[in-house]
Amino acid sequence: MFSDELAKISWEETTAAICSKTERDVRRALGKQGRLDVDDFMALISPAAAPYLEAMARLSRKYTMERFGKTISMFVPLYITNSCTNSCVYCGFHVSNPMKRTILTEEEIVNEYKAIKRLAPFDNLLLVTGENPAVAGVPYIARALDLAKPISAIFRLK
Repeated sequence: MFSDELAKISWEETTAAICSKTERDVRRALGKQGRLDVDDFMALISPAAAPYLEAMARLSRKYTMERFGKTISMFVPLYITNSCTNSCVYCGFHVSNPMKRTILTEEEIVNEYKAIKRLAPFDNLLLVTGENPAVAGVPYIARALDLAKPISAIFRLK
């Protein structure tokens, strides 16, 4: 099972590896041709990548256009939690951002689904969540999806 593989990972070591990345590592990852590897990914989400957010956004747009063209998919976002244990420089949910953290209850999730359904003619729902396995991990997200099934036809998770 995937959870068995996750249990083998030392998150302290992984976090230290990410935080040890330098601007040189970021520039190398940004300039790499072909498929990036885990080391490249660590560089791009590291604190050292902060000055390169615009460059990363340009590359992201380029790859998105190559893959999807000029298509637009409309989704109504539902933020189920902004609780996160990561330090990704590009994300507003990162752990060092001094913001009030919220984890919606099942009742709050259902109420939000119903409110969205009343307000918008969309069947496409985007569940937005931070990453905090201890309090809002896979079981929490799976339950949120189960609660949405009677209300929405198409889901995306971010």
